[in-house]
Amino acid sequence: MSMTSKKILGISRSTQFSPHSEDRDAAIFAAVASRLSRFADVSIISEDLFIAVELSEFDLVFSMARGRGVLECLAKAEREEGLVVINSAEHLLNLSRAGIASVFKENNLPVPNNLMVIKPTAETKASMNFPLWIKRGDNCAQKQGDVQFVDDETQFELAMKDFADRGIEQVIVEEHLEGDLIKFYGVEGTPFFYTTYPTEKGGFSKFGLEEQNGVPQHFCFDVEKLKREADHAAQLTGMMVYGGDAVITAEGSVHIIDFNDWPSFAACRKEAAKAIANRIKLLG
Repeated sequence: MSMTSKKILGISRSTQFSPHSEDRDAAIFAAVASRLSRFADVSIISEDLFIAVELSEFDLVFSMARGRGVLECLAKAEREEGLVVINSAEHLLNLSRAGIASVFKENNLPVPNNLMVIKPTAETKASMNFPLWIKRGDNCAQKQGDVQFVDDETQFELAMKDFADRGIEQVIVEEHLEGDLIKFYGVEGTPFFYTTYPTEKGGFSKFGLEEQNGVPQHFCFDVEKLKREADHAAQLTGMMVYGGDAVITAEGSVHIIDFNDWPSFAACRKEAAKAIANRIKLLG
């Protein structure tokens, strides 16, 4: 089947999963759809309206959806019909945020040295030095309190109680690392890779937490090595289209502190859309 006759479905992200990024997420989705429409028949739908869609009519799906119901439908089609979904819904369902952190640690990816996945309770005590980060372990951050910076035992206990009271069953606890905070964006299987400093002019922050690392000093680091490690992370998680955060120490060592599927690529939207569309074209 030629790519010109391929039928592709695009599923946009619900605004509930785009805190402070609704327009940015919509923009990268539209840019990718536009690129794909140059060589394929593209239909689009919001995950909020994903009801009784006949997936067998499509050869491939590119999806920014994060709702469990939509992901379950897509994952079933992946397993039973061999549908290609970018990013893989089956992988997204099987790997929580805590699961991703554990996989990275097991595969010797450069995560913070002190990283734990634990159950939050009011009785849980910190077992590493402050300051720390505590992140919800089930889903990506959807509101301010889903990622918390704590610098003493009292704040730690309050954070644990908050997560427990909200019914969050696992949290990630990791040391705060001093150094330059960067954001990185990539498409596995392509040369595309982009890094930026979110606290500099023109940068973007969902919740303002990046300020904890202060003004970037632009420490030298091996960008190509980070790309290789990020691409490896993408392969392990099924997130062909990815973004993340890393901290660069004064010595140039790199620690990946966050990894996400389908970011908004706001700082590099045009280049990212081209890379994503070309990567999907290769699958045809």
